[in-house]
Amino acid sequence: MKTPLVSHSIKLIQIRRMKIIELIRLILKNLALLILVPFLLALLVLILTSKPNFEYSSETMLYTGLATGSSIEMDKTFNYFATNIAFDNLINIINSRETQEEVAIRLLTLHLMLPEANPKYISKKLYDEFKLKIPTNLSEYIATDHNSTLSQEISLQTNESINLTLPPEINRVNYEKTVQNLTNLMKSSNDNFVYEILNYDDDDHYSLKALSSIKAQRINSSDLIKLSYTVNDPGICQQTLAIYNDVCIKNYKNIKENRSDAVVKYFEEQLAHARTALKQAEDKLLEFNKSYKIINYYEQSKAVAVVKEDMEVDYNNKKAQLAGTQAATKRLEEKLQVRQQIQLENNEILDKKRELGDINYQIALLDPQTGASTDEETLLLLNKLKQKQEALNNEIKESVNQIYKYENSIDGVPINKVLPDWMNNVVEAENLKAKIRVMDQQNKKFEEQYATYAPAGANIKRIEREISVSEQGYLEILHGLNLAKLKLQDNELSANLKTIDPPYYPLSPNPTKRAILIIAAAFLGGILILATILVMEFFDETLKNTKKASKILGLPTLGMMPKLILDPGNIQLPYVQKRLIEIITQNILQFFSTHASEEKVKTIAVFSTQKKEGKTVLAGNIAKTLKSEGKKILFLNFSGKQEPLKQQGKFSFINKILGYSDPRVDINNPFLADVSSYLAPSEFHTIPIDEKFYQAKSYIDIIEQNNIKLDFTPDYVIIELPALIYNNYPSELMSRTGLDILICRANRVWTEADQTALSNLLETDESKINFIVNGTNINEAESILGDLPKKRSNFRKKIKAIFKFQFFNKNEI
Repeated sequence: MKTPLVSHSIKLIQIRRMKIIELIRLILKNLALLILVPFLLALLVLILTSKPNFEYSSETMLYTGLATGSSIEMDKTFNYFATNIAFDNLINIINSRETQEEVAIRLLTLHLMLPEANPKYISKKLYDEFKLKIPTNLSEYIATDHNSTLSQEISLQTNESINLTLPPEINRVNYEKTVQNLTNLMKSSNDNFVYEILNYDDDDHYSLKALSSIKAQRINSSDLIKLSYTVNDPGICQQTLAIYNDVCIKNYKNIKENRSDAVVKYFEEQLAHARTALKQAEDKLLEFNKSYKIINYYEQSKAVAVVKEDMEVDYNNKKAQLAGTQAATKRLEEKLQVRQQIQLENNEILDKKRELGDINYQIALLDPQTGASTDEETLLLLNKLKQKQEALNNEIKESVNQIYKYENSIDGVPINKVLPDWMNNVVEAENLKAKIRVMDQQNKKFEEQYATYAPAGANIKRIEREISVSEQGYLEILHGLNLAKLKLQDNELSANLKTIDPPYYPLSPNPTKRAILIIAAAFLGGILILATILVMEFFDETLKNTKKASKILGLPTLGMMPKLILDPGNIQLPYVQKRLIEIITQNILQFFSTHASEEKVKTIAVFSTQKKEGKTVLAGNIAKTLKSEGKKILFLNFSGKQEPLKQQGKFSFINKILGYSDPRVDINNPFLADVSSYLAPSEFHTIPIDEKFYQAKSYIDIIEQNNIKLDFTPDYVIIELPALIYNNYPSELMSRTGLDILICRANRVWTEADQTALSNLLETDESKINFIVNGTNINEAESILGDLPKKRSNFRKKIKAIFKFQFFNKNEI
């Protein structure tokens, strides 16, 4: 949904839309003004630039090598962004305040030390002006010691590295001393001459503002930097650029080398710390090896481990051999103890034999064959004795067998031969025991050595790790130092700017921009005037013509009437005004024909919201035209008398110069004649505006109220009403009229008061209210009449057709 503001803006834009032909007419109307103002502005610029200040320009080029220059780094690749950053850094150094201050001081020093004007360095005019503004106390800062030693001169030249070509009368050492003196003076305070001349903007040669006009730019995508400078003296122009070159080369080199040198110093300091840490770790390992008597821990520990392993194998073998020898000895000893068993067995056999002899004796005594008693007891005893005899025989037999076993080994070897073997085993066992005791002592020593070597290994590992870390850090820092030194050398190569195109001495001044300024002044003047005219036309809120008035008023139009000026040009004004009033009359008749009413007499009310809108003239000419067409007319005018027209003042001389037509009204035009001159007395009556008038309901009431006798019945009654803003109107009369005509001037703005005065009347019957725009520009009549009747050449007709985009249209068949 559009807001009222947007709708109003769109409405204004639609109202103010201009055709090309209208724009051309507007330009042609103000053509003299569009020519005169640019001409005067161009003339003013011509006068102001009659004594131009000539300027001289020079330029120089520096080779940087930042993009394609040689480099120590073999694997260095081209980096577009890094190259652009490097060029930006260089240009910023060139444009820096420090560089400009040094250039200004060196240029000031050069001119201070000149004994007289030298066109190569400064013109005589500027030199004289320079001497006038230099304070006398500044001369004490100029070095004049010509007895400087060679070492001082070499030192100064080495420190400054400025290769500016100086006049032969200026000693370089004194020049450098003076530069240093003026620099110290500038930095000492902010109220000394050097500081003021550098920082105030009123100086054209030594101020920072003047030097900031030096342009530094990269030439396309090359390695070249171009410096250009424009100033009002050729010598100053050349020398300023020469000094600028040397100062830029020096400053850029110092920055690049100092930056890389700081990196090298950092790595050297870190390398010294790393070397100290590595030496401390190595000394710690050395002291540890000395304290533990270690020559080569890993070889020594390996040898100890091998010997201990061999000893353990030999020790175990010896213990196994000893165990075997002891077992054999014990077995032999068991065999050697059989003799005692044999003796014991023999004794037992003898005892058993004696016992067996006794038993045999007893058996023999009790044997019945020998005649012994045979009683049962005897027999029982005899049986017991025989059993015992048999048992003893078995025991003796068993003992004999056992003695046989004792007398021979298992292998059947006699016991006598086992004794030498036993002796040998006993000796061998003692030898093995002695060796094992020795090996036990050695094992204790190895255990002590192992107890020493075990923590020593862990400590050596830790110390070796410290050495490895320190060594790795040392190597990394050493590698970084090598890269930094490589970068330093690379920066020294890249920072070595060279002047490949020294600044030249400009012999001729730059072409002045006087012609451009004159053309620009004329062009801007024309554009300004044209823009003003268009803005005035765009913001023109007057009713102007029927189309614009219809959109503002929101009412249908009956036509327009142009302003009757004294000088209409070659336009046939009488024809135009006659035809336009005829069209208005025709529209009135057409309105009544389309709005049929029962009343035979057609009543027309002519009114306006403001005074002097031309109601009487238009109403009278409408009545005159209707009368010429055979209509019976009655024109009732309110009591306000028509004031006689007076000729306006003389045509303005300025308007004549600007080519404008005479805008004064032609008071002798027949169209402006008094109504009574072309209407009969019975057709034209003046009525007073009183209470009776406001009570009238029709024209008949008005006639009766004013005792007007009519000898005819009118076809059309035209009633002229006074201005609505200043007077009331008869409501019933206006509600019964057939047509209401609003007369409004074209050269005025339709205000809110006009709309308010009209709004009440619109409530009666809006459809019967029409308007006529009075006093329009004569060219506006083309919207109704087409091309106005005037003499036109064929060329003008074709141009007009072109601007109307009617390339192939013709006015005739």
